[in-house]
Amino acid sequence: MMRSQETAFDEAHSSLRLLGIPAVLPALHAAGISISRSVLGGSHSVAIYPPIDSLTPLDPLSFLEEVEWGAETSLYVHIPFCETRCTFCHYAVDHYAGWAKGSVANDDKVERYLAALKRELMFWGTRLARSKTVVSSVYIGGGTPLVLEEAVLGDLIRTIRDELEVLSGAEVCIEGSPLTITAPGGEDKLRFLKEQGVTRLSFGAQSFNDTVLKYAARGYKRDVPIRACSIAEQVFENWNIDLIQGLYNGSPSETWDNLEVIAGIRPAHVTWYHGRFADRPQGHWYKKDSKQANFEGEFATLLGRMLIWQELAALGYHQTDGNRFVRAHRFIDPFKKIRTSASSHLLGVGAAAYSHVGAGGSPAWRRRGYVLRNEPNIRAYVDTVLTGNIPITTGRVIDQEESLATSYATGLRHGRIEDEDLRSIRTESPQLSRHYDALVNELSNAGALQAYFDEEGKAGLRLSKLGRLFEDETLALFFSPLVKSTLAAKSLAGRVLHPIAEKPMEKLS
Repeated sequence: MMRSQETAFDEAHSSLRLLGIPAVLPALHAAGISISRSVLGGSHSVAIYPPIDSLTPLDPLSFLEEVEWGAETSLYVHIPFCETRCTFCHYAVDHYAGWAKGSVANDDKVERYLAALKRELMFWGTRLARSKTVVSSVYIGGGTPLVLEEAVLGDLIRTIRDELEVLSGAEVCIEGSPLTITAPGGEDKLRFLKEQGVTRLSFGAQSFNDTVLKYAARGYKRDVPIRACSIAEQVFENWNIDLIQGLYNGSPSETWDNLEVIAGIRPAHVTWYHGRFADRPQGHWYKKDSKQANFEGEFATLLGRMLIWQELAALGYHQTDGNRFVRAHRFIDPFKKIRTSASSHLLGVGAAAYSHVGAGGSPAWRRRGYVLRNEPNIRAYVDTVLTGNIPITTGRVIDQEESLATSYATGLRHGRIEDEDLRSIRTESPQLSRHYDALVNELSNAGALQAYFDEEGKAGLRLSKLGRLFEDETLALFFSPLVKSTLAAKSLAGRVLHPIAEKPMEKLS
């Protein structure tokens, strides 16, 4: 049962005042913390460290033989096709309305992409078999995988299971959209996928406000995502809906309207992102004086976030981080934890997909790892793979400096405990250690970080409630000096570079 809007807004205002907002904002700004509308290193959140825009040209021949996948890895498969081109999206996507609505050229484009995807899966399947690595979870994302035909999706799932060893009981998630779910045969397609072993569905509504949806170019009005939620609930127990706060014409009132819809639908999992924009239209609109007033200001964003936190808690949801909420702990998405931790293995296949993987070495704290990214241009990815080459074009070595940065940039999200390996790195890197100590001190004084003790009584550090209001902005401050300099250089150049490695690529054989 939702409280009255007036009561909810009053309590949200009161909670912000208890955190010192707005009086504390100047001090936070001085410490480098403020609500950002820009993507953070190439992503809408600090989803992975190092961020994708800090990756530089990397020759696969220089590292593939030393990579050690370990006992388990998660798998991400990128399907770049969407039935609409949203005005806020910065992912590698291409328009495709489905076989029934598509042209011969569009169908050929999809067929070639899927052929390349299968070839890449075969390549990695052989390598994972050598190391006896099994796949612990599968996430088929995009784009909108559900725009593909039922038979095509079934073939893709069979290929994954044929080429890689997927653990029995592994979570298999697929992304859809309100349009694909409510399309004729949409519910039947979901039931088919469930029979093929898909255990979880995720799709973005983004908003239930018709004006916000219009300017987001979503291709539907609020009734469509509401019907999609009803269908999802009938097929899957575990399903997620994405919303985005702060899109063009968004406001705290719009957030409240969305909360009222969520109260009636009660999804198992809710992901509520904050709008960040790159080079798609909404990013350009935000830079225009004539349109900027139609975006939320900082205080409005903070008020909306507090409304989301408090009302979802009142509805019985548990907050797993600043953006994610579950009705019960069994609905927590395991892939999201792996995606945000470069210390866990993730294999990404498809255009623009990224991976993180370890490498051997002793002692443990001296081991290296890698974050790798495939060619982001869809056509170039396909051409590369179908000509027999591996499509990795950029990456970054996770050395001791980046391991220490990772422990803050992703570890503070749920709580950072400094273990023996991290202490060894700090001893070996005194200047870097002093850099982070100074940053921790400054942010603690600003109220964004707090000390805590875990269940075993170990002392740690984590984001405070104030810090979680600015979660991704705070975490981004802990990017390593080298990563920050790379991002600054690319920003100064006025473009994001995704160069292809100059040396010959290893063959897909």
